[in-house]
Amino acid sequence: MSPLRIGVISFVNSLPLIRGLEKQRSPEVELVYANPSSLADRLRYGELDAALIPAVEYLRGVGAGVVPGLCIASRGPVESIRLVSQWMLEEVGSVLVDQASRSSVAMLRLLMDRVHRRSPDFFSFRPDPAQPFLGPDGRDAPAALIIGDAAMELADDVAPFTVDLGEWWENTFHRPFVYALWVTRAAPDAPEFERLSTLLRASAEQGRRELPRICEEVAETRRWPESRVHEYLTRRIHYTLDNETLAGLSLFRDLCVENYLCPDRPEVLDGLAGLKGELERATGGSGR
Repeated sequence: MSPLRIGVISFVNSLPLIRGLEKQRSPEVELVYANPSSLADRLRYGELDAALIPAVEYLRGVGAGVVPGLCIASRGPVESIRLVSQWMLEEVGSVLVDQASRSSVAMLRLLMDRVHRRSPDFFSFRPDPAQPFLGPDGRDAPAALIIGDAAMELADDVAPFTVDLGEWWENTFHRPFVYALWVTRAAPDAPEFERLSTLLRASAEQGRRELPRICEEVAETRRWPESRVHEYLTRRIHYTLDNETLAGLSLFRDLCVENYLCPDRPEVLDGLAGLKGELERATGGSGR
């Protein structure tokens, strides 16, 4: 049997999900590290069997199945998705957006439209937390969207205006936001899907058991206070795709379709319905 090629993110928030994969290092599994956008592209072109990809890319048709029960989400402030601006947001005409992100870019576009009735121009860049407004052309931009560990490392006084997108989304739409999903190339009725689902669930379970050790390791390598790491991984990030987060994902899908950020794909609706059904079977209808 050929090794499974699984795409993983090196951001701190993914560590509890990939703990088992990294620790076991099975010859049956090959881990491919890349940013979320790159993983989505590689899964789209058949280079991976499964990957932790931006949720919006699944909504756009990347992959065939979603592993039930697992995600990267937030219910309020998230810390690692930040919009920093030198101007008031209602005056912003252009934004640098982190090239690693796609769900957060769609999230920002929806929020800017709903709250400020603005549709700024977006320009992709690779952010530097020390110079977050420096664009690829060498000039400063009015605002920048930064995700992941780079967002966590922004100084408190980096900009006159800083917005946590997780908090902004919750205050605007009153739903959690799902940033990433485990998406497979195989359809849910394929034998390989069950093999992958079992493997990825076991990895996340090991991450839950070893969370204190993960926090210690991150604090040591990143030089972040351990209390901050623990707060981030236990209260800011949510890893369970339950009824509440599924409702948030469905709302995001509807808004993306309405705003032409993703197509209206029947197979995606079927996939979301299947996830809900799987959850109800697993929890006896409680959804938790």
